[in-house]
Amino acid sequence: MLNLKHIETAGRLPTSHYNLMKDDHVVGMIQIRHAPSHGIGIPECMASHIYYEIIPEYRLRGYGTQILALGIKEAQKIGLKELYLTCMEDNLGSQKIIEANGGIFVEKALIPHEGKNMLKYKILLQHF
Repeated sequence: MLNLKHIETAGRLPTSHYNLMKDDHVVGMIQIRHAPSHGIGIPECMASHIYYEIIPEYRLRGYGTQILALGIKEAQKIGLKELYLTCMEDNLGSQKIIEANGGIFVEKALIPHEGKNMLKYKILLQHF
């Protein structure tokens, strides 16, 4: 059985952090920022709410799709009405995960230090 375990976080940007648990094992993690933000070197137009990661040995088993689905439910509890998510254009796995959870492509932008494009998606939470 999979579930999210909330981990308290502190900092300047309110963020809810969860570990994806399968039995007693951490399979991955997801962070839900209560307002969109972007990292250093990332254009402001690529600000997002969500970051998730599956531990390498658990990848390609559907956990990415499941962690995002569970994260969407938590984002609704926080009171968010829409989510913005990003991934690199060459990350086909993340694109499929986002689209499987209702992600609608919004725009793309070049990330200069990567020399690649980043894609931005939107998920409207009232649909869940």
